[in-house]
Amino acid sequence: MHIPDGLMDPSVALVGWGEFLAAIAIALFFAGKAVREKDLPRIAVLCAGIFVAQMLNFPVGGGTTGHLIGGMLFALMAGPVIAMVGMTVILLIQALMFGDGGITAFGLNAVNMAVIAPLSGWGVYTLIMKVLQHGTPEPKASGLSKAEGVAVMAGAWASVFLAASACAAELAVSYAVSGGTYGIAGAVSIPAMLGYHAIIGIGEAVITVGVVAYVSMAAPGAFVKHEAPKPAEGWRKVASSKVVQATAAVLVVFALCLPLYFMYSSEGADGLEKTMEDSGVTEGEAVLTSPFSYGEDYFAALFAGMLGFVVVALSAIGLLTVIRSRKVRTEQA
Repeated sequence: MHIPDGLMDPSVALVGWGEFLAAIAIALFFAGKAVREKDLPRIAVLCAGIFVAQMLNFPVGGGTTGHLIGGMLFALMAGPVIAMVGMTVILLIQALMFGDGGITAFGLNAVNMAVIAPLSGWGVYTLIMKVLQHGTPEPKASGLSKAEGVAVMAGAWASVFLAASACAAELAVSYAVSGGTYGIAGAVSIPAMLGYHAIIGIGEAVITVGVVAYVSMAAPGAFVKHEAPKPAEGWRKVASSKVVQATAAVLVVFALCLPLYFMYSSEGADGLEKTMEDSGVTEGEAVLTSPFSYGEDYFAALFAGMLGFVVVALSAIGLLTVIRSRKVRTEQA
């Protein structure tokens, strides 16, 4: 769903930048109040993990592929405000380092995937939980309750579908205001984008429920204040670190699943790319030539994923540390 350079009317792209800057300014303000210092490494690993997960495509039929957005997953594990900041870091690294999404269209991409996706997913999840539980929490031994499973699945699907709906509307508006020079006609973009992403959203929902169910069982105290275990020493302390274990798990799973990247991404286009193909629209020339690519063989893609993982994690922890320190200084003044 990454919009490339040259596809959108400049006025629509400019509006997207304005909306994004306003939204991220608010998110940064509240993230400084919401983030805790001890959670910074976990949030960074989550951010980096979603980055590498987005590299892996899954087939949805008709020569079309999809990939995880992760906005709902991020919001559920770290809160919607921090999710907006984290998703912005992911999209920025993708655009600057790997050319995934245009620089001129970055505002629109961020609005769709860093604002609409996490907020809509979180909102749908919260509303459904209230309706299904009727104010009384459903008892459970471990993992997800039935109500939580339904709410997570619905929220994840809605996050993809609503983000795709916004993208389809942006394509249609660009076409209309430019007289057909930019964008894609609404009669094509809206049914195509919504049709493809209604199916892609199912994949997002299944992956999100699986991850959340596993984390609920393996680490029910993730991002929740709980009693810390007895500290270890030396290498045992490093090996027993949940952050180190999570990092290793993400990279191992990525390495094992990387063949899916070559099986589907080379032959199938994602929802937006397929919509562009159907309408005969091609990508414009990129404003910025990115220094890296996702690679054309296994080890090149593995290197790209590991490099991106490290850069995203460091960028996320650096940004959140800065906004948190500014909040602390403000309180002390």
